[in-house]
Amino acid sequence: VFISARDGVGATLFDAAGFKAGPILRYRFPRNEWDGPGLFGTGSVPFTVEGGGFLRYDQPWFAAKIELRRGLGGSNGLIFDALVDGKLRVSDSVFLSGGPRLSVTDATFNQAYFGINAGQSFNSGYAQYYPGAGLRSVGVGTSALWRIHDRLSFVAFGAYNYLADIPAASPLVQGPAGSRNQFVVGSALTWRFSW
Repeated sequence: VFISARDGVGATLFDAAGFKAGPILRYRFPRNEWDGPGLFGTGSVPFTVEGGGFLRYDQPWFAAKIELRRGLGGSNGLIFDALVDGKLRVSDSVFLSGGPRLSVTDATFNQAYFGINAGQSFNSGYAQYYPGAGLRSVGVGTSALWRIHDRLSFVAFGAYNYLADIPAASPLVQGPAGSRNQFVVGSALTWRFSW
């Protein structure tokens, strides 16, 4: 079982020959129309818990992971995420990793975060937009992990994602407050339980 501000809450139910798999829960903070000038009149997307599963393949120098999750409330959308990371062990307790990322989302997710329905169009002045399913973004991510002890780790991470054509065509992205270039930086503590 693992709990992480970055990776969510999950459990490894299968672990063999480098492959790990199990259920996972992630969260997505609400997006409110007062969060930025480009969102006025678009309403809010509530706090979302995303439930699904993951499959990970690990080697000392390499890792690959896919996740499939469904929003439980909030966006109610379907999300597929994939990553490939090269790994470097700096010391017994410090590890670096990084590599490409990809995200694909369904029309429900895209409508919640990038779409403009008739009511939102009236309130915001944006043109109506009803995105379909497809590639959401491609990018690259990196992280540095410090293993404080066997169960507690500190992680600093960063990522750059480039929005694909479907979300990039949204008036929210096309507007003066939007951008196809998305940056994320952060840090997290991870605690692993064992029974």
